[in-house]
Amino acid sequence: MESDSDSDGSHISATPPRDPIPPPPPPPTLLSSNKFRFRARASSSRSTPTSKSPKPSSDPKLSPQDPSPTPSPLYSLPFQIRGPSLPNRPIPTLETLPARHLSHFASFSKLRRPSLNFQDDPSPPPPPLPKAESDSVPQEPKGESVNSANFVKRRPNLIGGNAPLPPVKIRKCGGEGNFVKLNMNRSSKRKFVNRGRGRNSYASSGRKSYRRGRRRLRPEGGNEGENNSVCEEDGLVAESAGQRQKKYDCDLVEAAVSSARNEPSDENLVRLLKVVYGYNSFRDGQLEAIRMVLAGESTMLVLPTGAGKSLCYQLPAMVLPGITVVVSPLVALMIDQLRHLPPMIRGGLLCSSQTADEVSETLRQLQEGTIRVLFVSPERFLNAEFLSVFSTNLSTSLVVVDEAHCISEWSHNFRPSYTRLRASMLRARLNVGCILAMTATATTTTLHSVMSALAIPQTNLIQKAQLRDNLQLSVSLSGNRMKDLLMLIKSSPFKEVQSIIIYCKFQYETDQISRCLCDNNISAKSYHSGIPAKDRSRTQELFCSNKIRVVVATVAFGMGLDKQDVGAVIHYRLPESLEEYVQEIGRAGRDGRLSHCHLLFDDDTYFKLRSLMHSEGVDEFAVNKFLTEVFSNGKNSQGKVCSLVKESASRKFDMKEEVMLTLLTHLELGEVQYLCLHPQMNVTCTLNFHNTSPVLLAEKDRVVAAILKKSETKQGQYVFDIPTVANSIGITAIDLSNQLQNLKFKREITYEVKDPAYCYTIMEVPGDFFSLSAHLTKWLSEVEICKVRKLDAMFNAAAFAANVCEKMHGCYGCQHTPCLQRNILDYFNGEDNSDISNKMGQSSPFLRADIKVFLQGNSHAKFTPRAVARIMHGIASPAYPSTSWSKTHFWGRYTQIDFQVIMEAAQAELMNVVGKNAL
Repeated sequence: MESDSDSDGSHISATPPRDPIPPPPPPPTLLSSNKFRFRARASSSRSTPTSKSPKPSSDPKLSPQDPSPTPSPLYSLPFQIRGPSLPNRPIPTLETLPARHLSHFASFSKLRRPSLNFQDDPSPPPPPLPKAESDSVPQEPKGESVNSANFVKRRPNLIGGNAPLPPVKIRKCGGEGNFVKLNMNRSSKRKFVNRGRGRNSYASSGRKSYRRGRRRLRPEGGNEGENNSVCEEDGLVAESAGQRQKKYDCDLVEAAVSSARNEPSDENLVRLLKVVYGYNSFRDGQLEAIRMVLAGESTMLVLPTGAGKSLCYQLPAMVLPGITVVVSPLVALMIDQLRHLPPMIRGGLLCSSQTADEVSETLRQLQEGTIRVLFVSPERFLNAEFLSVFSTNLSTSLVVVDEAHCISEWSHNFRPSYTRLRASMLRARLNVGCILAMTATATTTTLHSVMSALAIPQTNLIQKAQLRDNLQLSVSLSGNRMKDLLMLIKSSPFKEVQSIIIYCKFQYETDQISRCLCDNNISAKSYHSGIPAKDRSRTQELFCSNKIRVVVATVAFGMGLDKQDVGAVIHYRLPESLEEYVQEIGRAGRDGRLSHCHLLFDDDTYFKLRSLMHSEGVDEFAVNKFLTEVFSNGKNSQGKVCSLVKESASRKFDMKEEVMLTLLTHLELGEVQYLCLHPQMNVTCTLNFHNTSPVLLAEKDRVVAAILKKSETKQGQYVFDIPTVANSIGITAIDLSNQLQNLKFKREITYEVKDPAYCYTIMEVPGDFFSLSAHLTKWLSEVEICKVRKLDAMFNAAAFAANVCEKMHGCYGCQHTPCLQRNILDYFNGEDNSDISNKMGQSSPFLRADIKVFLQGNSHAKFTPRAVARIMHGIASPAYPSTSWSKTHFWGRYTQIDFQVIMEAAQAELMNVVGKNAL
């Protein structure tokens, strides 16, 4: 497998190279003194176990004649307990205390001696490790690895290493940074303009401040002549005299930028990298991507998680004259990227959690040219106000599409709003010529799809290894996952790891596991989308500051995570794809140290997840009904705003809301533009008149007159459809909402809106509904099959490691790094994965009989073959919710039989029912 420059850790001078089997740690020594002196061992591990004063004991397990280690479900890291040097003295007992027990004592946390011993060990010290050839490596600005040789970190993660910690550099916090200059006067008014550490503002203050409890260890400055700061256990940074952090030399930065702008040679770009980030050379792929972007060539960049993709747009943003727009999928990710912009790059963001004043302030600064890098979500391109700003005299030099695999329907994270990001749209709306697409995981098919949508030439693909080599991958069969998880965390090497992420598939599991871990004295919190945003943010903050050891999370956790020293990632259940697996394990070991990624594997999870892959599928019959509803008014509705209430339509067509949005997006972006989507809004309005009678007010206001004509009166209230009223007087729905707001301010009316709906304008009515329905159904079916194949590929990779691997060529015990890496590489390099095998059954002797009995027992309901197959697989849908249908004893009975096989059997039985009814 091709190795990226940060993969094997060889560029970090203090990190030993990975061995197939990690060597055992040097034995701690017990000597005959009754008083013990502690000395802090410099280690390549992340956390150091601490011990109480030994007590006399005759336990044979601690005898020097029996050095056997405790067995581990992964592999053993044995160590010896030496006896006292005098033969007749009692053997003291070592009692292991919780992690960080002694770290609360300042006298211990500030010790910086090279080892942890009770007395001087007479054995000679280990030989020094050879230094790496290069002393600096370009980093993603949020600090993917650590390079300063003078920084000592207090919480090593693994026990027993005999190498010193990799050096870490403190980020620069000079007072002349962009965030100080930009927000000094109006910091209280700008919540999301640049970064900072205030509760209600992302603007930093003009003085140095260190937030208690948060450890900022990211390297963002030079790696030569670093200060000797020590990060204390309470999260504060201590600086001794003469160790003040240097400020950025603005003149030097401006000179480097000017040189790179005049002549973007490799020498000038490396000089700019050195001045701004402090690194002497670029990582593999970075310089090539930056050169292409500065030359105005659209580029597709594929680098592994934590390999420095952000640098590839940050450095060009300083050189290019116009604005750089970065499209990101999550608000948390945008905020994190904004925080880690270099101080000389002025940035801002637009997101749904901002107030109207904050959005207006950001747009104003855009027009003034204050902001150079703007972070937005893909949904922002549906916002007319946002697009109108760029239609003026704004100059956009670069559009960056982060997580670009989302553009493709063949992606593991297909998102309709991302599909709108076509080259034609970006160039028309933003007048931009250069597009940089970035992702960490994409198959060959997905890459071709993304590059085609963004008009990126095939020759402009820069692709490096998908995985970093400092990740040790392991798999074990699990019969009782909770029990196995506890045993795993309490065994080496996981018991010595300070920071662990456990990924689950279901929200209820995260809460159960976190409670169980806490009951076992392991500090943990759950994280999923059902938890309020404030609590999720607090959990992430506690995790980043090492106040909790474990986060138990769904896939919602990880993007925007500002933590480089995650030592382990555990998958409680099988991931849905190898893309998801690679992204999630990539959140471990971003500091370059050996980290551990374990997967608890079982067949039942595979069957359950494979059933869920069919939850979004639709039949041609349902698609046809949907199209009929969308174009219900025919040509009479052309050019007018129409709406489709999400909840009621979802039940009516037995179709998930996101599937309806996908279909509407395809109708807009397909070969023929049948409609134009507008921002979603609440369309049903209930209105009350107060001061002036409705009739008198209607004589003065045409909006009120239209409301009286198009509304129904219910108990003295006027209920109407907002798009219908807007169409009747020839204004937009937004204009109508503004008119209602004005009347409310005048205290003439009060009103409430409800029923979120998809709003659209019909551009052209299809001539042949049946052929269009067939085309859309086939396309959705291919997307569904692709998702199923991705799960099959993940299952096969894990099953091979757990059941088939002969444990050769570097595999041993539960450790399967080589074979998993080979499977991942083959998957991502493959043109298609149509030949992937699966474990689903293809027949059952009782299937047809059970379907017949089920239909007879529920003759009052109308079923489609897909609805019957979903019930047999235990899959809820909008028209057949689990609250009602899980009560039947057929619910989930055939999860191990292929979904398509059940659909065919159901169709045959439904035909029999129709035939009998016809007779």
